[in-house]
Amino acid sequence: MDNQQIIVLVIGLLMLSVFMFLPQWQARRRRQKRIAEMQVGAEVMTVGGVIGKLTYLNPEEHRARLEIAPGVEIQVVTAALSQVLVHPATAESHENDENLD
Repeated sequence: MDNQQIIVLVIGLLMLSVFMFLPQWQARRRRQKRIAEMQVGAEVMTVGGVIGKLTYLNPEEHRARLEIAPGVEIQVVTAALSQVLVHPATAESHENDENLD
């Protein structure tokens, strides 16, 4: 093999590595951003489909607590939090609207 073939092979391997790991890096970045945007009081869903109100969130410890029924809380890891269904400000306005009825 001459030097030109080796250079092409190395560049090809580098490109293959980037294309293999880039989606994982992007997914991790999106997940971290989503967790950073979550606030206590928001209604969230876990990856398992459990829906509850976020009562505690500590990203450094990777822990969160969800109130799934009045007086019933479960503890989950933050990686299990999938999405925010209702933000806290929106939830308060819905509660105020229900109280007016």
